[in-house]
Amino acid sequence: MVSLGVPRTDEDGAVTADPDRLDLSFPPLQPSGFELLRGWLNTPHVSEWWGVGATPDGIGGPGEHAATIEQVRAEYLTEIEQGGPGHFHFIALGGTPIGMIQWYPLAAYPDYTAELGESPDGTAGIDLLIGDVSCIGRGVGSVAIRTYADTVVFAEPAIRRCVGAPDVRNSRSVRAFELAGFRFVRDAVVTGEPAPEHVMALDRNGPGGRAPTG
Repeated sequence: MVSLGVPRTDEDGAVTADPDRLDLSFPPLQPSGFELLRGWLNTPHVSEWWGVGATPDGIGGPGEHAATIEQVRAEYLTEIEQGGPGHFHFIALGGTPIGMIQWYPLAAYPDYTAELGESPDGTAGIDLLIGDVSCIGRGVGSVAIRTYADTVVFAEPAIRRCVGAPDVRNSRSVRAFELAGFRFVRDAVVTGEPAPEHVMALDRNGPGGRAPTG
């Protein structure tokens, strides 16, 4: 089990990691890491939200749905070699990868951006998975989200707003974004997705996203 330091309890009683004691880093995903990522995509707690049937372009799952190294390479290699539009990083704790996190400019996906109800100008989307099951439910995700937004995404001068949009049923992910300081904006129906996405935002110069509208 990866050491998280001394855990804390938030005001709602949830156990959270101490951000001051987490040795987090975000090394870029490289082809040498595809096998590790493939394994995570086939675990039940990841494939539930990232796998076949969970999302239109999902890969991974049990049995015949298990992700292959060829599928992982097809999904990530071109963008890694071209430098975008997606930017993929491991979440490393004490130098050990325990998950993956990614950001992308919403301007690269205009149809999706319109369905989210967001402006493409200066806005980035963030997704993540925690692959190491020993780190689930221990507050690592929320610290990783906020640290990544502050140190990686907002390091891009053109990006002024970060948006996370987990499945509305994924209460653990929604909670992680809340603890990271993201504020609910709206629920959005996205073509092909089995449930609405819970749009949450963090602005570079503000405590969270815009107030809900409509």
